[in-house]
Amino acid sequence: MRMSFGRWGTWYYFEGGRYFPATGTMSIRTIVVPYDLSDCATDALQVAAKIARLTGATIDVVHLYEQMTDFHTENQRLREELEAKLDMVPTLPFVEGIELRKFMLRQMSLTEMFRNEHIAAADLIVMGSHGAKGIKSIVGSNTQRIVRLAPMPVLVIKHHVEDFQVNDMVYASNFSETDIQKFNAFLPIIELFDPKVHLLKVNTPKTFERSADSSKAIDRFLQRHELRRFTATIYNDLSIEEGILNFAREIDADLITMATHGRTGFFHVVNGSLTEDIVNHTTVPVMSVKL
Repeated sequence: MRMSFGRWGTWYYFEGGRYFPATGTMSIRTIVVPYDLSDCATDALQVAAKIARLTGATIDVVHLYEQMTDFHTENQRLREELEAKLDMVPTLPFVEGIELRKFMLRQMSLTEMFRNEHIAAADLIVMGSHGAKGIKSIVGSNTQRIVRLAPMPVLVIKHHVEDFQVNDMVYASNFSETDIQKFNAFLPIIELFDPKVHLLKVNTPKTFERSADSSKAIDRFLQRHELRRFTATIYNDLSIEEGILNFAREIDADLITMATHGRTGFFHVVNGSLTEDIVNHTTVPVMSVKL
């Protein structure tokens, strides 16, 4: 299947000698925002609102809390205060006119929220991250676990973004066949913002690959995805993490994207720290999808 960018901003796929519009299969209809009332969760909600406004998507605001099983007056008061604060979320000016739905999940961890069939069927998660020094809240300590487990792409926001834009997007990859297919997960963002896509292969002493082989892999990728604006770079550095971060800084990237391979492949260390380290050591939003 070959992807192409349509003249008027519509994505098409090529199959059986014909082009077919693919917008309907790649649109963002539902966005999940884990929300713990913190500033970084609100920052993520504001980015989600920008995407929802552009796509017409609904935002599901998900809050998890412990079940208060007794009827103690103090527990009742705390529950009412929590619900009152969440009820104020739709009054935030940046969500005006956007459809919001509230999910309050009791006695359930953030990673367990995918047991909810409605949430598991969402198209995108947007969540905040406090970074390496952050407090242990649902949007701080659990970011890496969500990246590993979420069945949909995850967009991690590190700081307040007044008006989310993507002009320069890094796609860090080894450009395997699986990576080529998973790049489709990022097409809705490319369609929305039309960024220059910077294809990046990081070479390190431990993961060395001949430039000729890397170039062939990138060429195979470009045969499948006819990007309108792009660069292709084979970048040498001491580690994959440093290579991605240094390259993103050099081009002043607005977004870093990657497909996480779990325990094997180019991102074979992701189970240990790579995606988490990228998120912790950059202020640039990071979008990932699980392979």
